[in-house]
Amino acid sequence: MINKTSHRLLIGLSFIICHLSFSVALTSCAGEEEAIFDKSAAERLNESSAKYSARLEAQPNGWAMQYYPTYNDEAPYGSGYLILMRFNPDFSVDVSMDNRFSNNTYATATSVWEVIKDNGPVLSFNTFNACMHAFSDPEDISWTGDDEQSEGCGGDYEFIIVDAPEDASYMMLKGKKRNTYNLLTPVEVGVDYQEYLADVKAFHNKMFQANASIGNLICFGPDSIYNMDDSNDGVPNIYPLGSDAIANESFNPFLITKRGNDYYLRFRDAFEKDYLEGKLQELRYDPTQDKFIGTDNPAFIIQGYPAPEFFAKYTNAKGDRMIDIITTENAMSPKFKTYIDNLTAGFAQMKNKNKAYGFVGLRYMWNAVNKSFQWQVRYTPGTNTPTSVGYNYTPEMTSDGVKFNYEGPGADAKGATTAAENVKNTLSSVADIIDLLSQQFIVKAADTNFDLTQLRFTSASDPDLWFVVYVPQASDNSGSTAD
Repeated sequence: MINKTSHRLLIGLSFIICHLSFSVALTSCAGEEEAIFDKSAAERLNESSAKYSARLEAQPNGWAMQYYPTYNDEAPYGSGYLILMRFNPDFSVDVSMDNRFSNNTYATATSVWEVIKDNGPVLSFNTFNACMHAFSDPEDISWTGDDEQSEGCGGDYEFIIVDAPEDASYMMLKGKKRNTYNLLTPVEVGVDYQEYLADVKAFHNKMFQANASIGNLICFGPDSIYNMDDSNDGVPNIYPLGSDAIANESFNPFLITKRGNDYYLRFRDAFEKDYLEGKLQELRYDPTQDKFIGTDNPAFIIQGYPAPEFFAKYTNAKGDRMIDIITTENAMSPKFKTYIDNLTAGFAQMKNKNKAYGFVGLRYMWNAVNKSFQWQVRYTPGTNTPTSVGYNYTPEMTSDGVKFNYEGPGADAKGATTAAENVKNTLSSVADIIDLLSQQFIVKAADTNFDLTQLRFTSASDPDLWFVVYVPQASDNSGSTAD
């Protein structure tokens, strides 16, 4: 029989045995850790910090960072920002940008950087940098019209290093707070930061016009075409071609960078299409095709709207539409210029109360009321303000442009055609222009289908006869935008 004293002795022995067993287990675990890792966790983190610091410094002219403050879909919080940064061995970093957060002027700032140890390597801009910290500053953004006090843009200034290959060909960072992925690509040696940013901005604005009358097309394959509208702020609305833009709206921000002589467009978020192989996220601009082509899948394409279709939509929109005057300053072929020179000389010879008439230009007008095209001859009668007479045409839209069929002189506000007939009968050069324009023209963009502010009309029967006209866009034309 076990008495109380014996019972206490047994409990004591059990406690000692358990304690010894636990100590042996700990000793075994420690031995196993030493067997797995030759160095302590602190030593490994220090080495990791040194390794990634060296890779950041490995590009002597730094990196182009595609920075996204948040996953918001509205500008400016969801817009991407191109930031150039050079990491120096003395742990200073030069950061440069040219965007709305720098008042759309080139700005550069220097601060301190460090790869800190925080559950893995983290790049930290750990002293104030006027460029980098502009996106994390909690102050109100004055130019948005909203109150962001205590929030600001909401961006990060510390980034988890997700991927950094040994050859320093790129780096992928993830915002520590917002979890946005931000790609770094090298800036070539010898490239000036200010010139680089100005070049990319000019290319972006050329390809994605502000207030454009019509958007672009994005193709995920030959049978999967979408509209890509309102791209100038870098946050386009992408929706199926022919569908309602609001009911089917979908936003995916992008940025443009330059590597060598090539421009690359990369979306913040990759597209997922089951019927296509390869990643649909980055495209390279091919000037020979005037298209952005997917780097991983050539079926992934962004292209400008076809010029003939744009011309048809533009002129058939509600309200009067006009294409600006053709003067001697417009681009034109030498052959077409002879007609303009003759017209100019003809008006100079006209006399009205002993004062010379001066030719101003030709203007194309689409009148939505009577569904007619009109070529207007604008001129200055003496010292008076410019006036115009018109000549009407019936249009035939073709697959590659338009054919103009002459109908006769246009009427003035009182319904009389006398003025137009008199000018035509007085100046043979006016009659020559009327006959010249009464034919079929091929319509193309003057430069690129991404920029339809200028259209080139070329005679279908004579490639040496062409002229370029300026097309007012949505913000500078009284008519409505193209449907």
